[in-house]
Amino acid sequence: MNNLAYSTQDPQKLAPKVEELLRKELASAGPIGYEVEDAGAGETGARSMLKDAGAYLFGGNTTRLLTIHFHITQPRSADLDVHMNRQGVGSYAGSLVYSTVTSKRMAGEVSFGDDGRFAGDATAAGKLNASKDLLKKCNAFAVKEGGLTGFEVKFPRLFKIAPSDNGTQIVGATTARSKSMGFSATFSSKEFFELVSLVEATL
Repeated sequence: MNNLAYSTQDPQKLAPKVEELLRKELASAGPIGYEVEDAGAGETGARSMLKDAGAYLFGGNTTRLLTIHFHITQPRSADLDVHMNRQGVGSYAGSLVYSTVTSKRMAGEVSFGDDGRFAGDATAAGKLNASKDLLKKCNAFAVKEGGLTGFEVKFPRLFKIAPSDNGTQIVGATTARSKSMGFSATFSSKEFFELVSLVEATL
């Protein structure tokens, strides 16, 4: 079973399991390249578990264990940061941050706000806000809270489109989500790539 919640905090065990699930979701023909960044939060024992319990019962920030930086090549070139959070002596996937670059250029930056609309460069925001389908899909993807069943997280909404040296960069954050009654999980990769295609077609 691979549901992105694990009974270990060992990066050497975690990263291959996460990569395997991502590879299956993307139907990748081969392994997906990645690097692991240790957040230095690997302490376990009574103190850390009490902190986790307090965060669960009374609210508070999650404690990041590590970040796995994936380099996706199909269906298009993109990067994905999977933030693994510490829970007791185990860990689980929390926020996911996708980034890709399109060849279409734009003049200024826009971002998707809590009101469910884009703001920033007037021309770009006007085009994006005119697409009800795009706004609906963006609202569903760029969540402010959610996650795996029993491991919900909260964070600021993030979906930004900005000029870059090679065209336009699109960055969006979402959460890992449970499926199959909690026996598996999804990275919402299909939703992200659909959003990117919609943005390209709209701008």
